[in-house]
Amino acid sequence: MMNIIATIGDPNGIGIECLAKAIDYLIANCRWFEGVNIEISGNASIVKDYLTQIHYPFDISDDSLYLSGRAFKIHNICESHQIKFGETSKSAGAVAARAIEFALLETIAKKFDAMLTMPISKESIQLAGWHFPGHTEMIASACKVHNPLMLLFHNNIRVGLITTHTPLKDVSLEMTFSKIVQIATTLHHSLLKDFAIKHPRIAVLGINPHAGENGNIGREELEIIIPAMSRLKERGISTEGPFPADGFFGFGEYKKFDAILAMYHDQGLVPLKLLAEGGGVNFTAGLPIVRTSPDHGTAFAIAGKSLANPQSTIAAIHSAYQIFNNRQAANKVYL
Repeated sequence: MMNIIATIGDPNGIGIECLAKAIDYLIANCRWFEGVNIEISGNASIVKDYLTQIHYPFDISDDSLYLSGRAFKIHNICESHQIKFGETSKSAGAVAARAIEFALLETIAKKFDAMLTMPISKESIQLAGWHFPGHTEMIASACKVHNPLMLLFHNNIRVGLITTHTPLKDVSLEMTFSKIVQIATTLHHSLLKDFAIKHPRIAVLGINPHAGENGNIGREELEIIIPAMSRLKERGISTEGPFPADGFFGFGEYKKFDAILAMYHDQGLVPLKLLAEGGGVNFTAGLPIVRTSPDHGTAFAIAGKSLANPQSTIAAIHSAYQIFNNRQAANKVYL
């Protein structure tokens, strides 16, 4: 039995709704889910109030959530919270932060095989005193991993980021030779171990329009990206590029590669989310633990209206299952 711990995310968003819908879907449609146990990091009264308000069929008994006849234990690790759908608040941020912290420590301690994090409001968690820009940075810090790789994917389209939650004006300062080499190396090893790809091919995007046009529109490609790619080649890591991002995605070049390395957040994630059509997964590569998440946010505009689509959460649970099993298989090879 594989054990996953799921956080409830921001209780004023769509996280709990997506989690319940995803579990019900998996129970009804996926045989492999019979071998997966999910426990929930949050608060039973919050889950009960939330699902009651959106009129979702459930039962809670002895701090377990019952969906479609199966029980899912809830760990009461935070105070209760009065749900106010669509609102940013310190209280909601505190609930979300505490749920993450508990789930992370339990996963690091190997009490769980993977963690699933539901969406948070960065504004709310910062009101609650959290000083990390997002999940990725906090989880990497606790795992003592520098330069974590945020990798979003949908089926065979995988996009890794050199910089994550960095203001655009600072991207060229953070996009260093050593960082590109380190992140690309992490991506290469993740493709081998987490996705079971034997000979990964990585496409590298430029940072400037037309990938700099040989130095006529910026020199980062010539002075930073291409030298980093040469170093990677010396290490036996297959990279091609740097490609102009617009044509690369617009003309379907992405289909030829196992992963794409983008220089900044929107450069890679706008096309990925368009192609994924709501089914993308956020994965933090290079960690000693498995962590996945749906690729969307709290969706405050539809919170509490029973309109949330669980497709991305379903994909995140399935991906956690696949990545865990791929790692298990890879570890056996190296024994």
